[in-house]
Order: sequence, then structure tokens, then C-alpha cells
Amino acid sequence: MKWWSLRLPLVLGALLALVLSVDGLLTAQQPAAKPAPPAAPASGTKTARVTAEKVRSVRKDADGKVRETTVEKATVYQEDATFASDVMVIESEGKVHTFTCTGNPVFTDTETRITGDKVVGHTSPRWAEFNGNVKLVATPKKKDSTGELKGKLSGEPTTITCDSLSYDYGNKLAQGRGNVVVVQKNRTLWADEGTYDQKAELVTLKGHVKMKNTGDEELKEMKNAEIVTVSLENDWIDMVAPKDELLEFNIEYQESETPPAKK
Repeated sequence: MKWWSLRLPLVLGALLALVLSVDGLLTAQQPAAKPAPPAAPASGTKTARVTAEKVRSVRKDADGKVRETTVEKATVYQEDATFASDVMVIESEGKVHTFTCTGNPVFTDTETRITGDKVVGHTSPRWAEFNGNVKLVATPKKKDSTGELKGKLSGEPTTITCDSLSYDYGNKLAQGRGNVVVVQKNRTLWADEGTYDQKAELVTLKGHVKMKNTGDEELKEMKNAEIVTVSLENDWIDMVAPKDELLEFNIEYQESETPPAKK
């Protein structure tokens, strides 16, 4: 019993050493683990590029969370949209940016150009507010069967002027307010407010809508419409009278003593 009591710890120790040796050998033969890939950037993070002749950037608040950057002769490029202005003040808090443009501000995207006395734009959500002498010029472009732009103009430019305008340039929707006037090649419309849907190529006017046409179109003059929708792509017009009222429009005709030929 004493001999086994002395020998048993030695045997177990030898077995344990053998196991550890084999395990170490196997571990050494296995390839080293690859380092973990770097963390991906936060979802939705995008970059807007800014160019300018002069830049001055300061911390605006005591906590240092808001930065105010004043740029001159500046242009902001954000995906398919561009803001340009003689003077632009960019207020940044984290990754949220608001830029106020004064001095000949101009906004452009794929089919729209907007100017005004003052423009306040936001990177996210992508929208802008235009005030004072607002002018929007919409120039539809031809699209292929998938809806992608082909780069060629599909029609005459349409100009919309108003007192103020909000433009959701992420979804291509504009809303004009106050003294809205829409001018096309030979057609002019007036309304209290209006919307422009770039994707659908539609202008919708509401409130005391009037129309006048100086071209060859049969509908020469119209007044007293509540809602008027104009297709910029296919050149159709749809008019709705106010409730319990009638539309009124003029058509021109030419007198003739000769009856029309039978078809």
C-alpha cells in the first residue's frame, strides 16, 4: 500500500505532463487567429463636400458642442444636390448641419434650380427653406423604361415664383406659398399656393387659380378653379371647381360660311 501511495502521484504527474505536451504541440500547429476587422462606420453616415475661398470656424457655445463655420464663395455638394452662395454660415452639432446662405444663393439638383434672397438648408433630413423673391425653374429630362434619367430635355422649362418655398430635396417635393405664379411657354397660372413633384413631373395649384394662354391652345383663359394640376412631361391640365360652383373658361373660334366637310 505504501509503495502504490508513493508511485501514484508520480504516474499521474507524468500523464498530465504528456497531455500538456501534446496539447501544446497541437496548438502550435494551428494557424494564428486573424485579428477582428475594424468596426464598420455608423449606418447612414454620409459625407457632404464643401469648397470655399475663405473659412472661419469657431465654437459657438460654452460647452463646445456647436461649431459655427463662416465660408465665402462657398459650395456644398451633397449627393445630387448643390448649394452655392457668396456667404454661408454652417452650424454643426455632431453630424447634424444647418447652413444659412445669403448673397446670391443658388440651389440645383438633377432637374431643378432654385434661387431666393435667403436659403436655409439641412443635411438631414434633406430639406431647405427659401424666402424672398423665390424662383424655381424645373426642366424635366427624358427617362428610359426603368425611370433613369437619359440626360436629354423632354420639354420646355417651367418657372415657378412665390414668396416662400420649402423643398424636400431628398424626396424631390417642393411647396410654394404666397403669390404663386407658374409660367410655361405660352401658359401662365396664378394661385395662392402650389406644389411641385419632380418625380411625377406634376405641378398642383390651389386657391383662386387662374390661367391665361397666349399660344395656339384652345383653352385661352380660365378663372375660379380650386385645384389645377399640370403635367410637365405630357402637357395635360386638370381643373376642379370650388364646391357648389362652376369653372369658367374661354375658347376661341373662327366664323366661316362654309360648313365643315363630312367625315
